[in-house]
Amino acid sequence: MSITVAVPTGNIGKFLLPKLLEEGKDITVLTRSPQKLDVTVRERVTIRQGALEDENFILEATKGTEALYWLNPGNKKAEDVHGWYRLYGKSVSNAVQKNRIEYVVNISTIIPEVVEAGVADGIVHVEEYLNRTDANVVHLRPGFFLENLLPQISELKSRGTITFPIPPDREVAFIATSDIADVAADYLLNRNWKGKKIHVLHGGEDLTFEAAAKSLGDAIGTTLKYNYISLENFYKDLVAKGVTKAAAEGYTDIYRSMHLPREVEGIRSSETTTPTTVGLWGKRILKPKLDSL
Repeated sequence: MSITVAVPTGNIGKFLLPKLLEEGKDITVLTRSPQKLDVTVRERVTIRQGALEDENFILEATKGTEALYWLNPGNKKAEDVHGWYRLYGKSVSNAVQKNRIEYVVNISTIIPEVVEAGVADGIVHVEEYLNRTDANVVHLRPGFFLENLLPQISELKSRGTITFPIPPDREVAFIATSDIADVAADYLLNRNWKGKKIHVLHGGEDLTFEAAAKSLGDAIGTTLKYNYISLENFYKDLVAKGVTKAAAEGYTDIYRSMHLPREVEGIRSSETTTPTTVGLWGKRILKPKLDSL
């Protein structure tokens, strides 16, 4: 059984690879930076180095693949956000169709349905391209990655704050990326679906950021506060850090959509709920990282 994994060192891929290797599968990884792979993993996989938007690279690197795990990295230097994701869509769909890849697990996003949502809308283009292929495709649409908090770990430790442009009273579907990896692994290994499918993943629980900050604070034994930043300031901060205006607008639009009075996509059910709560993630992931600083 040949499985190809794109972005193997990402927040999901680093959990997914060990699960697939435990089953003794023949794994190929597609990556720009092979040196980021753990040494023990590097010795057990076939490495193909290149860019996911490179149509020729993906076509050659996925020959002989039976099942493909696909994730679309962002590009903070993009001048055309929608155009960037269309490149991914063309690249992967061409390879899937020409190489007759039978199964694809695509990481998408919970999609706002009432406004333009920047990068989230861009990712939808990849779904559209994959849906035109003959492959069996499942689009996993997870909620807000808890790992999105980790770039703020210094502020968490020194100031006790979490900062995002999400209204403090807005409930968010928080999910641990290890849980996404579990679901992706199940699809890749069992291949028990046909056609095109959307699987929304709401994570362990819906919480406001204020409630999440309290839950995380309890988990790590300190007091955390939520610091709301305006959309305008969030956008300005991204541009100041070197993000192109187009990309900054794309990321800001994701959060702009979360200012509207709408429910999270789909109805929470046993199929969409994953086991890791915010507090449990805090104990397992956040606390050890904070203790190591």
